[in-house]
Amino acid sequence: MKDPYAILGLDKTADPETLKAKYQELHDLYGEQRFKSGEEGNEGARKLQELEEAWVVISSNLERENKQTSFGGDYSRVDELIRQGKYNEAQDILDSVQDRKGEWHYMQAIVFYKREWLTEAKTQLEMALRDDPTNTKYRSSLEKLNLSMTGAQPQQQAVPNNNGNYNQQPYNDQGGQYPQQQPQDMANCLSSCCCAYCLTDCLCNAMRCC
Repeated sequence: MKDPYAILGLDKTADPETLKAKYQELHDLYGEQRFKSGEEGNEGARKLQELEEAWVVISSNLERENKQTSFGGDYSRVDELIRQGKYNEAQDILDSVQDRKGEWHYMQAIVFYKREWLTEAKTQLEMALRDDPTNTKYRSSLEKLNLSMTGAQPQQQAVPNNNGNYNQQPYNDQGGQYPQQQPQDMANCLSSCCCAYCLTDCLCNAMRCC
C-alpha cells in the first residue's frame, strides 16, 4: 500500500483538521467520478477505495496520537485503575503510550504482577532500572520481587496479541476484576514483607500490602 498521507497529497506533519478536510474533499471528488462511464468511472472507484483504506490508517494514527497527548505522562490514573482491580483499563492506557521510559515499565510491571505474570513483571522492572539506574524505587522493587519469586510455583505466561498489547488474555475477568490467588510461597513472602518492608510504596499500595 502507498503512503496513506501521500494518497491525500499531504505528509505526516499535517494537522488533523487539514487531513480531515483533504479526505472529505477527495471523497466527494472520487465519489462523483465513480458514477461516470467507462474508464473514468472505474478510476474514480479505484481511487475512492484507495482513499478509504488510507483513511483507516490515518484515523488510527490520529486516535493514538490523541491518547498520547491526553495522557501527558501522568501515571496517577493508571495507578488508580490498578488499585480498583481494573487491569484491562490500566493496560489500555499503557498501550496508548509510545514514549516508554522507566516509569512506564514500572507501571507495566505492577499490572503484570497483579495478573501473576511474575517473570514478565521482573523483565519490566529490569527495563525500568536500565532506563534509570539510580532510581531506588525501581531497584528496591526488583530486589523484593526477586525475593518473592524464590521457590514460587510456575506462573502463567503473558502472551501479547498482534498489536503487542496484553489485554486479550484467557482470564476470567469479572467486571475488570482478575483472580487474586497467588502461589503459597509468594503469599508467605508478602506476609513477611508486610511486617518488615514492601516492594516500594506504589507497588505495596497497588497490592494492598501495607
